[in-house]
Amino acid sequence: MNLLSPDLQDQFSPEHYVAILADIADSDGIDPEEQAILERYASQFDVDLDALPNVPTDLSEVSWSTRVLIYRDAFMLALADGTSSSMEKERLAELAVRLRLPDSTIEAIRGWVQDYGALLERLHDLLEVER
Repeated sequence: MNLLSPDLQDQFSPEHYVAILADIADSDGIDPEEQAILERYASQFDVDLDALPNVPTDLSEVSWSTRVLIYRDAFMLALADGTSSSMEKERLAELAVRLRLPDSTIEAIRGWVQDYGALLERLHDLLEVER
């Protein structure tokens, strides 16, 4: 099942998406949670984790939608183990520059991730309440 709308599918590069996320996850060693996430993305987009393309230095040529989704999911991946290491933070800062995302977009993505996390917590709380 592809979660992207048809207009985004045409602009999305799944190989670059997974390769860049793997690069971020590998910055401090891929833990089991991160590996599971990468495997899920690879499966979802039918990408071979053992045959990922090299990550280009200049990512500004990657489509806008791919760049936004890469940063969003790289940020979420960095938080997957409950904390973001200094190496992951450094890689995310480098990634933002390489993606040429404006600071306003970075802040909007981070805000979205925080909002999403809060919604997940609310759902968890609802599921824990016995009626």
